[in-house]
Amino acid sequence: MDKKRAAFFSIFLFLAVNVFALSNAIEGYYGHEDGRVYGAVTVALISTLLATVAFFIWKKAEYKK
Repeated sequence: MDKKRAAFFSIFLFLAVNVFALSNAIEGYYGHEDGRVYGAVTVALISTLLATVAFFIWKKAEYKK
């Protein structure tokens, strides 16, 4: 698997983790479970950061001359 395809796949993987973590954060918020909210938001932020990095790697590989 080349670098461009791996980065493209990882973007979708990190976004799926992000959606799952944010849904857990919302459930924890409505259930007044603060530990669950903080943990899920932390995972979502890390996932967003990794998806952003993967996007820039994909963009660099896609538009490389």
